[in-house]
Amino acid sequence: MPSRPAQDFPRMIWGSVVVQRRRCGRPTCHCADGGQLHEATPLSYSQDGRSRSLMLAPTEAARVRAAVTRYRAAQAKLEAQANAGLATLIRRATSGAVQ
Repeated sequence: MPSRPAQDFPRMIWGSVVVQRRRCGRPTCHCADGGQLHEATPLSYSQDGRSRSLMLAPTEAARVRAAVTRYRAAQAKLEAQANAGLATLIRRATSGAVQ
């Protein structure tokens, strides 16, 4: 995957960055004994009800992980604001202001 300029990179990305470690299956490979396994870093996400993954280049993994972190922070902030709004509405309703 070619590296993109920083200004063209998405600010927020929904999903999870995971590290997969596995054996390749070749009996003479260094991974055959289970010691040093091969690593891959995909972005795992859901689309149309199905789990999908997108393999990331080693140069993009850190930027994608940061974009996922920014998305989660924005989501948490939005949920906190929505919960505060709900609490305000409930307080108003129980005090008799909204009927």
